[in-house]
This record gives sequence, C-alpha cells and structure tokens, in this order.
Amino acid sequence: MYVLQRNLLFMGDPETMHNRVLYALSVAGKSSFGRSLISLIAGACPASPLRVMGLDFKHPIGLAAGFDKDARALPALFALNFSFVEIGTVTPRPQPGNPKPRIWRFPEADALVNAMGFPGEGMLAARQRLERLRNSSASLPPVGINIGKNAATPLDDALSDYKLVLTKLLEFGDYFVVNVSSPNTPGLRTLQEPDSLRKLLAPLLEITQGRKPLLLKIAPDLANDDIATAARVVNELGLAGMVCANTSIRRELVPRAATLDRGGLSGSPIFPRMLECVRLARQELDSSRIVIAAGGIDSAERARQTLDAGAALLQLYTAFIFQGPRVVKLLMGK
Repeated sequence: MYVLQRNLLFMGDPETMHNRVLYALSVAGKSSFGRSLISLIAGACPASPLRVMGLDFKHPIGLAAGFDKDARALPALFALNFSFVEIGTVTPRPQPGNPKPRIWRFPEADALVNAMGFPGEGMLAARQRLERLRNSSASLPPVGINIGKNAATPLDDALSDYKLVLTKLLEFGDYFVVNVSSPNTPGLRTLQEPDSLRKLLAPLLEITQGRKPLLLKIAPDLANDDIATAARVVNELGLAGMVCANTSIRRELVPRAATLDRGGLSGSPIFPRMLECVRLARQELDSSRIVIAAGGIDSAERARQTLDAGAALLQLYTAFIFQGPRVVKLLMGK
C-alpha cells in the first residue's frame, strides 16, 4: 500500500512533500484519535526494552536528526513506533538554509542527497515546543537534540553558538549531539580535527556537568585513523559516546548523484562505510561510552549487523522515506 502512496509523494518536489508530510504528522499528533490512527497504520511493534546512557528505550530504533528539525511532530513520530527521536540540527537563530533545490531522491539506490544547510526556526521555537510537550505529557520517550552553529557565524566563534543552544535547551533534551560533520555548512567539518574538538567539547561538558549525555557526531568520510583519534578525544574528555555517522560527500556511490556539486549522500550506499565507522569507534571507545549508528540501516539484517558491530542504538532517516510508516516494525523483524 505504501508503495502506491510513495509513488504519488515522489511525483512532487522532495522538500515540498517532506514539509507536507511533517505538517500532517504535526496535526495528527495533537489528538489521541490521530495518534491512535497513526499507531494502527504503523502496526504493533513488541517492545525490546534496553537502558542506554541512563535512559530507557522501548527498543533500539529511533529517528535521526534532520527529519523533524524544529520538534514539530514528536507525538506522531513516537506513534510510528520510534523509541526515540533526535531533533535538529538546532541553531541559535532562525535561518533559511542553502538555496533550493536542496534535496534529491534516487529510488534506484534507496538513497537521498541533501544540501539543506541547517534550515530551521532556531532554538527558541524548539524550546517552546519541547516545553509545551513536556508539560502536557507525564511520560515521554527520549528526545535527543542535535546542535549546530548558524551559517553566518565565523568558525572562530562557533563555540559561542554551540554553548548558547546547549544552555537554552539543556533541561528539555534527554541527550545532546554536537554536529561538526555536516557537509552543507562551509568549514564545519574542520572542527573534527583533534585540537578543534577539544576546544569545542570541553566547554560544552562544563555546561552539562554530567546532567545530560553529550555525544559527538562524525562524518563517514573521515580516515580510519581520524575516527580512532576522535574516539580517543571522546574518551579523554568523558563524552557519552559517538554518533556514526553523518551524510557522506561520496556522491559518486550513486551514478546519477555524481553529477551534483553539493550535498551529503544518505541511505543504502553508505551502509558499508557506516558499519566500518561503528566498528572502529567501538574498538577505540571505553566500554562506558556508546555508539549510535546512522546510515543505510534499511532491513532487519542490517539492523542486526550494526548491533553486532557494537552499536547500542540505531537511527533511521532515508529508510523511513522509502519504506514508510511500518519501517520500524519491518526492521524489528516483526
């Protein structure tokens, strides 16, 4: 059934269709009837409880950052069986992002390319929605917050942006992810260098003071030695772990995408490299640090492989786009 619906959705501009779906989910999620209907469509998904970073998860599968940047549709997304949702990337000030078009679909490869550039309403809008949601719900699955800098903020001043978002949203997120690995904000990936990481992450840990887990999100395009080095910095500073990985600049993995001159590739083609990143990080990280895996996990077999490689939690995005509302149930093998 979803294949037919997807064909209709895929006839339109990707970003326009995304916004329409997100709006529909935000509206449906406001009522118990809407949430019940969404749950019915998603199908029953038996729990497989686990405790990670001091938080309780119904199962290991959540939604990656990027789908709901401004925390607009969390109740509906939880009704779709996601055990946690990571919002963002949240920046201090609202910004429009990069010029359009900035999302491309490649159904033949189960892949997307996005060159969004952190468009969003900013931290105050996200805070307002999260505060309202937490006041209205006694029990809410874990919500992660992915934080970044505004495009107009010089790299030398990036720390001030990260500190501002983290401080403003600290009480409303269950864990936080420092995004220095998007390919769509000029210069951002240079912050993955070891000295830059230390200068950025140490002050952020002073803000959290152990109250909330803080993780580092890396790019799959880092060399193996650089992944190991980043993991050692995570150990050294005492972060909760790493998210492996962001989108890839290796657009040539999809022939039709190779003609694009910008954007990050997500979906099935980056799974092998993501799996390598998870293994490399897991080998280097202390046992008390965790790995959240994101990138091309689109089947129950791939989910199992990723957990076996050492991931504690799994995040979806592109698989959700291509497989629809029953994707969690499918990946759980139910």
